Amino acid sequence: MSETRVRIRRGRRTDFTAVMQLLAAGGVALPPPDRATLRRFRNLVNDLGADFYLAVVDGTLAGFVHVTYARQVAAAPMARLESLVVAEVWRRGGIGSALLRFAQGRARQHGCGTLSCIVPDGAAARRFLETGGLSAAGACYIQGLTPCS
Repeated sequence: MSETRVRIRRGRRTDFTAVMQLLAAGGVALPPPDRATLRRFRNLVNDLGADFYLAVVDGTLAGFVHVTYARQVAAAPMARLESLVVAEVWRRGGIGSALLRFAQGRARQHGCGTLSCIVPDGAAARRFLETGGLSAAGACYIQGLTPCS
């Protein structure tokens, strides 16, 4: 791909259809397209304890990342990479790496001490996460984060 210009922006409630289409194209079993599902999606993008960001290339949804944050009583907050999805046509073009770097930066801004991600056995994402700086700890991948200055 020649010089793709990726724009990462916060997800909006109006992105519901595009996100569901991206998930369906990736073979993810989708919930029924009812009001409850739409409400869950709207709550997700409005959640101040999480980040839901989209990677957009030339007005087309190329991928998204969803990160949740947990405060700890006696330790730094923790970030958890819930999902990082890239459309098949944009894979191996740097979109996933850009989203992962963005998520790592956001986690640092939140003061998180770690970023973790649970990955099923045999998932292709393992090598991607290792390249992105996360280390395997069983089915979980973890990265220690240094705080932002």
